[in-house]
Amino acid sequence: MAEKFQVVVIGAGPGGYVAAIRAAQLGLKTAIVEREYVGGVCLNWGCIPSKTLLYATELKRTIEEAKKIGVIADKVAVDLDKLRKHKDATVKRLTGGVRLLLDKAKVKIFEGEAAFVSDKEIEIVSKSERVTVESENFIIATGTTPMELPMLKHDGRMIIGAREAVDIPGLPKSMLVVGAGPIGVEMATVYATLGTKVTIVEMLPAVLPTLDADLSAACEKALTKQGMEIILSSKVMSSKKSDSTVEVVIETPDGNKNMSFEWVLVAAGMKPNTAALNLEKAGVKLDSKGFVIVDRHMRSNVSNIFAIGDVAGGMLLAHKASHEGIAAVDSIAGSSMGADWKAVPYAVFCDPEIAGVGMTEKEAKDAGRKIKVGMFPYRAVGKAIATLATDGFTKVIADADTDEVLGIHIFGPHAGDIIYTGTAIMEMDGTAEDLGHIMAVHPTLSEAMMEAALNANKRAIHIPN
Repeated sequence: MAEKFQVVVIGAGPGGYVAAIRAAQLGLKTAIVEREYVGGVCLNWGCIPSKTLLYATELKRTIEEAKKIGVIADKVAVDLDKLRKHKDATVKRLTGGVRLLLDKAKVKIFEGEAAFVSDKEIEIVSKSERVTVESENFIIATGTTPMELPMLKHDGRMIIGAREAVDIPGLPKSMLVVGAGPIGVEMATVYATLGTKVTIVEMLPAVLPTLDADLSAACEKALTKQGMEIILSSKVMSSKKSDSTVEVVIETPDGNKNMSFEWVLVAAGMKPNTAALNLEKAGVKLDSKGFVIVDRHMRSNVSNIFAIGDVAGGMLLAHKASHEGIAAVDSIAGSSMGADWKAVPYAVFCDPEIAGVGMTEKEAKDAGRKIKVGMFPYRAVGKAIATLATDGFTKVIADADTDEVLGIHIFGPHAGDIIYTGTAIMEMDGTAEDLGHIMAVHPTLSEAMMEAALNANKRAIHIPN
């Protein structure tokens, strides 16, 4: 006889496990299903391990650059084995912590692959058993998987994805990164700092093409300065493997290029994990790309089935998934305000770091908004000058008539930490004047956000307006 629950969450990533804990907090009998590892991609192969590696490589670059101010180290070497062990220990600690939280909340964990039998029932298949589970409500939190390209067949050895890349199984002399989105740029930064000659190829005409144009341009300049070759408006047409290299043909605006690399990292986008769920048995509708179609309460077209996080499309961000999980459970409990946040921040952990929230300048103009823009360079910030961070800047986009903040974008160290203030301002419908009136501690890099907001109204103090 099938075990019965009030809420069953499919997928134990940052959306799924948060949803399960929230449901348990509200007194709902809850279970969660995970086919691989608790913590999902974020904790096991994405956010956490990549940031662990990026911290190490950031230290290496910082130490090497410190000779400019008299701090000299003869040679900065990285012990890959110790770095790998630190990464693995970090992942183990965090995933173990998530499992403990689920246990403490009395969430039952099923290990295996889930597939719908009907809108009220799923079957879970593991190596050892096949069980059926019934639930009044389901939350799909199965995430996404990296896309594979037909001209670059993944072999896990020479043609790899992010999962293999974060394990740093070795250090190739040369590597092609296909895709200049956040994953591609971050992993390119890691390997280039460790000593690999990195080439990035991107189909679109900009690095990080979905971001504000000023951020994209600054990031491209920084990556080039770090020794990477960047080939834009281009794509890989074919590849051929030998014993030690991958030969590729890249179509560029200047004609085809024949190039050779020891490794190729494919970071060309993500696809939703919906194919194995048998959603047609439950009547759940998908969009043309396979993402679950949901409303503002994360509810699918089937009233008791919800979808959250990457599998529901939109911005593919772990923190967004977590908040959507809470919104979905609150909807089930009858108390949700919905997942219609005005402000969803993002960060890219390249060097310098990038973060933002709200509209880009182009998006604001395309939406027909009349705008004003405030900019403040880090070269006018005392803390930035003292800490060799003068390449950075903060940009504030505001409505020209109402002064409402429409977007904030930061290029510089700790951008992902600093953007929280901007997110709060936007969520509360704040204005550039409001943001300019919030005191920033001196000396800190956050002063640039305050001054950029003042500059939007031509009131900045430490630069000519």
